[in-house]
Amino acid sequence: MTLSTLSTFTAIRTFTNKPSYFCIDDKSIPAHQLAASVLDFSHSRQVNKDKLLRGTGIFSQDLISDKKLSSQQLLKLLNNAQDLTPGNDSAFLLGNRLFPSNYGAISNALMHSRNLSDMLNVLAVLRSQICPFFSANAYTTAHRHYLLITDTVGCKNQLQFLCELYFSALVSATKLIFGQRIPFQFDFPFARPKYIQEYEVHLGHRLNFSQPMLSISFDKKCLSTPNQHSSENLKWHAIKQAKHLPMPKQGFLEAVRRHLTAQHNMGLQHIADLFDMSPATFKRKLKQHGVSFQQLQDELGKQQALFLLQIQQLSNEQSANLMHFNDISNFRRSVKRWTGLTPSQLRLTFKN
Repeated sequence: MTLSTLSTFTAIRTFTNKPSYFCIDDKSIPAHQLAASVLDFSHSRQVNKDKLLRGTGIFSQDLISDKKLSSQQLLKLLNNAQDLTPGNDSAFLLGNRLFPSNYGAISNALMHSRNLSDMLNVLAVLRSQICPFFSANAYTTAHRHYLLITDTVGCKNQLQFLCELYFSALVSATKLIFGQRIPFQFDFPFARPKYIQEYEVHLGHRLNFSQPMLSISFDKKCLSTPNQHSSENLKWHAIKQAKHLPMPKQGFLEAVRRHLTAQHNMGLQHIADLFDMSPATFKRKLKQHGVSFQQLQDELGKQQALFLLQIQQLSNEQSANLMHFNDISNFRRSVKRWTGLTPSQLRLTFKN
């Protein structure tokens, strides 16, 4: 078993006691990127600009300035776009337009990547500037590469729209860069939508719904898919330019998860101290992002159980040992609580 140290949407960095992170209401995302793309796309669909911006605190002039927006503002903008734009294809079409679009040096760094593995590494370094809403843990087996994706700032109400947007952006970007469609498999935690044809057109036919976790996977051999227009010099020059953009490297929930992953069974008091907050303040901060401390702990347990039991097909004893359970019965109960399935059922429902 290999738990990769690389994450597709997660910056590679050493964690300190005072991490650099952004909260859902912190204004740290450049307005000329996603917000400008949403406005341009909505305009092409004859959506009224004033209605689109209503309640967001965003003004037209912000989109052509150095103005920074919060995740909260962008989520409201996306919600408005979803409500006002006709049809079920808006998120997919917006995702197709997202790259290379308004991302400058970031797009150049991706365009000059050596292969798919290199492109994912570039995304890892620049993730928060391209996709501030998601982070991912990468897992590798003998034949498959898996990305288990989590929410960085608390955007569960917009999860499906964001999946449609960013996953279609990933598909179209890789097709543009490598000249072919990478055979990604997408597993979604929500039910199969009525407009499934849009998913099939924009994401392909390797789709599973009502799954325990949100994930992307593909054949490990795809990591070596070459880019015929790669350039190491141009790539590193673009990365250097992009790194000068003043953007925190991770969302608040992502920062908390990193602490919990780094130290098994860390208590709330301890982690609140690491964030220089009282336990009460830390709880309020988590609530602002739509989760509780117990929910985050359960989510991490669920993610690890899914990898060990579903993907790796390990036994209960092996999985329990790796997850620091001393009692098999307690392990079974925890897995059932996290996933709604027993360990045996998880192994049987695995879809490769």
